[in-house]
Amino acid sequence: MPRDARDRIVTRAMATPSASEPHTKAWAAFEQNLDSISHMLTLGRRELTLLNTATIRLTASVRKSPNLTAKKGVAKLRCSLERYNRTLQTRIERFGTATLWQVVMLVTCVEAYLQDLLAMAASVDSELMSKSQQIAPYADIISATSLDELASKMRVRWARGWLSDGGPARWISRLKRMGARGYPDGLAPRLERIWGIRHVIVHSAGVATSDFAKRHPGVVATAGDRVRVGGRDFLAFAEAVRSFLEPTERFFLARYPSLLAATSTAKVK
Repeated sequence: MPRDARDRIVTRAMATPSASEPHTKAWAAFEQNLDSISHMLTLGRRELTLLNTATIRLTASVRKSPNLTAKKGVAKLRCSLERYNRTLQTRIERFGTATLWQVVMLVTCVEAYLQDLLAMAASVDSELMSKSQQIAPYADIISATSLDELASKMRVRWARGWLSDGGPARWISRLKRMGARGYPDGLAPRLERIWGIRHVIVHSAGVATSDFAKRHPGVVATAGDRVRVGGRDFLAFAEAVRSFLEPTERFFLARYPSLLAATSTAKVK
């Protein structure tokens, strides 16, 4: 697939609903955060563009090379190839890094969205936290300027704990028990794979652990291999995330209409 076409598809998969569609304030913040991922996409594309430029330069240099039977000509060509090889390795490594960290950023944005959404929902429905047994530390109590500020901190702490209690599979199960519907079959394992890749990138510099290889067969050949994420992979990740977020957004908006954002900030281009 041509690079420009691939980038358009990936960006479209990440695009959010139109301004005419209702959504929460948490979704509005999520839309803005997606700009950062688009920037990483641009940085990765820039590396490929520079690599293409270096390739064209090398090709032109080879065509203009003097007689390669002479030592001087051979030395000049060897120097050009060595320089190109260094450039090739650097550009490929930078492109790979940009692609991997798009995954990290995407997962982080999703978690931030869910935390904000849950905290906002708890602010209008005390039943959500009725069994959480939240206890405010003394330091938070004496530093709070108002009861509302203290309650806000407790809601954020509860939402963070909700997320830390398992991963996407656990979240979908809990959301379904709350009444959310519309999650595609097989979505949980796809999301768990994305979250697993994020964990490997952050905690083991992208090198697959034995636990990761066991939990997510097919991503790498064996433990110790570096995780690779291509354009098609990221497209699948973005689509899986959308399949999770859209039903979640619809559920919370239907249950808590007061969470509706005043305006849309859809900005992914």
